[in-house]
Amino acid sequence: MTLPANVMYTSIAVSAAKSCADSAGFAKEDTYRISLAMDEGLNHALEFGYGGPQETIETTISRTSLGLQITIQFHGLPLEIAQLPKYDPKRAVQCGDVTGISLLLIEKMLDKVSFSIQPGGRRTLSMEKYLPAKLAYEKTTPRETINLYENTDYTLRLASPDDAEAISRLAFQSHGAVLFSEYIYYPDRVREILHAQKMVSVVIETDDTHEIMGHGALVRRKTKSLVEELTFGFVDPRFRSKRGASRLAAFLEEDARKRSIYAIEAFAVTNHVHSQRAILSLGSKECGILIDTSPASHSWGKDSEADKRRIGNLIFVKYLDGFCGQTLYIPNHHRQMVERIYAHHGVSVSVGNTVTDAPPLSPESSIWTMSDIKEGWTAFGVKEYGVDAAAQIADRLKHACAQGIFSVHLALPLGDPLTRTMAATFEDMGFFFAGVGPDDEGNENIILQYITATTVDYESIHVHSEFANEIKEYIKTCDPRVKIA
Repeated sequence: MTLPANVMYTSIAVSAAKSCADSAGFAKEDTYRISLAMDEGLNHALEFGYGGPQETIETTISRTSLGLQITIQFHGLPLEIAQLPKYDPKRAVQCGDVTGISLLLIEKMLDKVSFSIQPGGRRTLSMEKYLPAKLAYEKTTPRETINLYENTDYTLRLASPDDAEAISRLAFQSHGAVLFSEYIYYPDRVREILHAQKMVSVVIETDDTHEIMGHGALVRRKTKSLVEELTFGFVDPRFRSKRGASRLAAFLEEDARKRSIYAIEAFAVTNHVHSQRAILSLGSKECGILIDTSPASHSWGKDSEADKRRIGNLIFVKYLDGFCGQTLYIPNHHRQMVERIYAHHGVSVSVGNTVTDAPPLSPESSIWTMSDIKEGWTAFGVKEYGVDAAAQIADRLKHACAQGIFSVHLALPLGDPLTRTMAATFEDMGFFFAGVGPDDEGNENIILQYITATTVDYESIHVHSEFANEIKEYIKTCDPRVKIA
């Protein structure tokens, strides 16, 4: 809907949000939260929009694999979210001043909220609410520990929505602790994702009993992405001697090649090395480590005495049909390590050394943001540098820290000559080297990270290979928290 930027019309969008929430199957209390978030989102747009009789607000309500998404777009004042006044309950009681309550309510009512700024004063507020779902483990049954499948033949095939229950149940049985994005443990959500074709999902099915004994998937972050993540790999323990995991990965890789995917990305936790060994066996190579990016594993439905520390992720990449060959503008102080990483992948990169050919900077940078507040991480990426690049990143970092984000990632385009010098500007803010790798369009980036925790424990980061340890030690030398300690 495109509505005039006038408070008289907000009830139309709020009514539409309520109707869509009802139709999607949300309970009464969640429908109220969605309607309130739409109302407060529009209030935010009106408060910080340009105003004027010709201004409009565009609202979009769309069904997603997990629930509903509301997007509000408007032309607004050049103010960063982190700079806006925060709600103060004491001030509200004493003076009746409720400034900042809209943003507070939006972030509390929904599951995922993000703000972005585009050139020309375009502002976007995106909000998501997930449908409730039941965990697969509520329907699990005890399994025999002996191997009954030693001589059982099986078939690999693409999964269908009808396989959702078996996939979620197998995920829970194979990983009682949460190691994946949580939606894989909910059959209804897996069914929606398969129906929407948001991931290429492959299962191992026994030929005689038609049981699902294994699963693997390639997941894309957005439509037409040239890089996909290999994830959700699990095989029934009674079936692991059948080479099912390696066949699953080979099946998915061949499918990716047919679809002209540029590279496959994978992440392995660093609280143990088992998954790292598995990914290395597939021919993937290490290219970085994200520290404290995942929540500590926990067991469903009961209190756990497990280690509560957050978990790092070792980044792997496998280029399917060769390297893109673009000239890379690597910051001088990271050049040796970056070239070492690409050489580890069998790539000799062309390194640019000049910024004199860089085009004039536009007034505003083009920067994307992706966050998962529940998981405790957020990521920024520079698509095009503007004169406000440093200010934008600084303000977004402040906002992330105010939200309680643990791990912040910053992707800088190595194909842009300005990255060669701009990286140091962001490192002055506290960012430090994390690695390199391709983005969704297949463009290479240098990845920086900012960790809000002040404690440093590199001994708890376990890596399997010598090269991964080399990356770890290099990151340690770049981490400003180590230097302070």
